[in-house]
Amino acid sequence: MQNISIKSMVERLLFPEGRARQLFAVAILACAFSLSLTGRQVTEADWGLIDDHEVFTYLGPDLRLPFGEIWETLITKTEVGQLQGRFRPSFYFLKVAETSLLGADVHLWYLVNSICFAIFLASICWGLSRFVGLWLSGALTAAIALLPMWADVWSRLGPSEIFGAACLGLMLFSADAILFAERQPVRLCAAAALTMFAIILSGLKETFLPIAAGLPAFVLGYAVIGRRMSLFFVAVLGLLLVACILAIGLVILRELRSAGADYYGHSAGAVVTLRYAALGLLDGLARTWWVWLLPIVVLQLLRVIPTRTWKERVLESAPAFAAYAFVIAMYAAQCGLYRMLFPHNNRYDFPAMLLIPLTACILIAEIASRVGLRYPKRTVDHALCAAAFFVIFFLVTSHLGRPPALAAAVRRNIETTRTFFIELQRLAQLARATPDRPIIIEAGGPIAYEGVHSLPQFLTALGVKNTISVRYHPDEHSLGPYLESLQQQLTDMETARANPFTPLAEAWAKHVGGCFSVGLYTRPDPACVGFRISNGLDPAATSRSAP
Repeated sequence: MQNISIKSMVERLLFPEGRARQLFAVAILACAFSLSLTGRQVTEADWGLIDDHEVFTYLGPDLRLPFGEIWETLITKTEVGQLQGRFRPSFYFLKVAETSLLGADVHLWYLVNSICFAIFLASICWGLSRFVGLWLSGALTAAIALLPMWADVWSRLGPSEIFGAACLGLMLFSADAILFAERQPVRLCAAAALTMFAIILSGLKETFLPIAAGLPAFVLGYAVIGRRMSLFFVAVLGLLLVACILAIGLVILRELRSAGADYYGHSAGAVVTLRYAALGLLDGLARTWWVWLLPIVVLQLLRVIPTRTWKERVLESAPAFAAYAFVIAMYAAQCGLYRMLFPHNNRYDFPAMLLIPLTACILIAEIASRVGLRYPKRTVDHALCAAAFFVIFFLVTSHLGRPPALAAAVRRNIETTRTFFIELQRLAQLARATPDRPIIIEAGGPIAYEGVHSLPQFLTALGVKNTISVRYHPDEHSLGPYLESLQQQLTDMETARANPFTPLAEAWAKHVGGCFSVGLYTRPDPACVGFRISNGLDPAATSRSAP
């Protein structure tokens, strides 16, 4: 009797019953995955050269942004009020609000990053656990957490994909409640939340527009067909979402037409966009056909699942095939908007390169639900647990001798940001002590463009009053309209008098009294007190034009 009791207790621990207990376990797993991969940054990373200067621009010299100044800052200091070829109102509103809340405490900023990653991972694990149990859903979530694209998302503070992943995760939580919650008020609140998060997502980045529109349409449409929600309520939410997406889309189209190209100088016409969308559709099908075809054929041969014609199988598993079609459509849409195919193993792969993992998850969930109808629940639980260990074994062996891409990127980011900020503080301290000495930024190639703009913002916030000038060192290997335009702008900065820069000739006339030379991806001038600054990127690897 005691052995039976112990066995029963172990079973309850391994396979917890009740969605509340499962949600707690999912939260623990998601936080563990996120912190194990990104947690070192919370305590060890510092501010970086690229993108992080925006925070100091919003904070100003006193390093604080009162809550009441959020709107003014949004309009006067971000792209929202200036429309520089893009329109990302949600992103900049969240960024400015985060600045007001967190200030210059970089550790809190990285903690928010880890929380956003945990939210996304938890949404995947939570949705899958309904079909494949906690063990296998955790293993599959771990596989998604190790995708190479995350290395360029979670190892810094600037990307809009950070908020995008968290927003998509909250949308998935809302979708789960709409489709499976038993109480009508819960479903209605979840539908409102889904719409709100979709609106936020649409304003984070132009390439998120398809999923911001597509996921609510797919989920709410299915809820209406299944009579889980009234058509009138869904229509009201749909009109609100469409109005917001259209407003954002029209602003973006107006900017594209006035510029004749996108933000990076690439052609953005309808023909090229549709061509890449069509190529993306074919590419998505070519990448995923084996994921669902081969397992179904093998399981039929082993008689694990009954033999069916493909027509019968499609009708029988209509929700799974509809979900697969949705994932393919989103991949094709992102190919069209980016006007390229994937992967690139960077942040632009999100959410496109979730294609294969999500296709596999849809197939596994469908097979598990079908097998569960033929075998006892505990037998299925044990089989899914065994499958989870196979997945974990594969993940462990595939990373033996080398850390995951994200963990390696986090380590590099810690080293790079700490080196940068120490050098920046050393420059600021010496400059404050001798405010009459000019600061000359030696810009090495077009890769230095963002750094040229960010350094003065950091220095101003740190109390530096010295004049700042730019001397450009051309890179003859930088080709393409985007890089050539950056080179021209950097060349013009040498002579232009525009805040915060002083013409180089005027600053150089004063250098006999001493000067500071900041080598930005190049060597500093030996005639001045020298500093070397970069963001740890290889110029040869980053001199390409990226969307």
